[in-house]
Amino acid sequence: MRERGEEEAGRLVLNEHGSYNCSIIADWEMEEVWEFLMACEAKRGGPYRTFVDNFDWCLELYKEANEGTCAIITGDGGNKAACGSRFGCAWCTVTGERDKSMEAMIASAPEKHGHMAGINRFRNHLINTRWDMGRRDWIGRTTSDAGYINVTGTAYNAEMRRELLRYLLTLDVLEEERAEEHDARMFRGELEKTESNETLRGSTFQFITPKNLLAIDFAWSLSYGFDHAFPALSEWYEIRVLGKRYLIDDVAPTEKGVIPEQRWFKFDDWQSPAQEMGLQDAYLAATNKHRYPERPAMRTIRDRFEGKDRNIVYYEEADEMEVDPADAICFVGEFDEAFYALAKNLAPTDSAKFYLNKGMIKLAKGKAAEYDAMARRAQFWQRMERDLAGTDLRSYIRHHSISNAEHEQILESMKVKSAIQNSTVPDLFA
Repeated sequence: MRERGEEEAGRLVLNEHGSYNCSIIADWEMEEVWEFLMACEAKRGGPYRTFVDNFDWCLELYKEANEGTCAIITGDGGNKAACGSRFGCAWCTVTGERDKSMEAMIASAPEKHGHMAGINRFRNHLINTRWDMGRRDWIGRTTSDAGYINVTGTAYNAEMRRELLRYLLTLDVLEEERAEEHDARMFRGELEKTESNETLRGSTFQFITPKNLLAIDFAWSLSYGFDHAFPALSEWYEIRVLGKRYLIDDVAPTEKGVIPEQRWFKFDDWQSPAQEMGLQDAYLAATNKHRYPERPAMRTIRDRFEGKDRNIVYYEEADEMEVDPADAICFVGEFDEAFYALAKNLAPTDSAKFYLNKGMIKLAKGKAAEYDAMARRAQFWQRMERDLAGTDLRSYIRHHSISNAEHEQILESMKVKSAIQNSTVPDLFA
């Protein structure tokens, strides 16, 4: 509220979007909020009327998240105070080692909140593995003037990302199965028609929608560590159609240790992502002119490695990267056994080019060259991994890398050499 300039309750403040903010209870104490909610009680003659007859559901929710303790009356003196219950993102890791509120809800009312147990395990898995550097991708993206690429613990590696997607897809399927059984029991009259049971009818969450799935699939297709096209959709097919399930096992928390210092790996002269095809595609360049005569067969970008024009697959642009939700639903529905089998024999970037050429995914304006560079880096590391013939790529890179201090010395010597060359004045009369 301070950042928005709301210095007093009830004051209208024009925000950057052209609308107004008004924090009408900014000056209230916590107990005053609860007193007002209790005053909206039609059955007991409360003075206020609102969209519901009472807020018993709110009290009950806070009580369940507070290990069964009343949300209002606490302490020997019966003072009204906040109970510390938390509501918000189910995956929030800022709350600490445990989400005590969610755990309390599940334990105190499993018939109402038991379906969140898997979500809580997923959240705890994120917490317990956050300092596991073995789950990180040690291949950086920064290339220095000396021809080195940084070697440091960055984002999750492909194995960890695949594991997380499997967990979320499984949670979605298990929730649908729970909802189906619950609805059947309601229909058969085995469950009372209470407000709680009505709330639990149908799926209460879906983390991986078709739109999300295509966005993940596109990103993975441009990343090192995935072996074939449509990597995320293949996981979806195995879980949704083939019946695989990935339950979240409890893992011991990894203690926070000293994060290894950044190192640097040298590219040989013949090694460079610039030599890879990236988002170029000769087949699409030849066939698009006949399939889509009303549009260009390919698009031209400025090469991020060599600074010259470069033709890549056709793509469309939007203000930011955009996935068409209708196309996503249709395509996911069409991803059948034949498509699943075909994907195993295609290169990862083939799926990215498919999405772009079909217009199912639009790129942010002016960002196409970056995506092409991403594809070329991924292809380079995949080719290098094949050349190593079984040697772990990440281990190889770290073993053959130099320290940050050694890299700084190389850069400094380059600066000195450049300064000497620039200071040499040629003798025009020699």
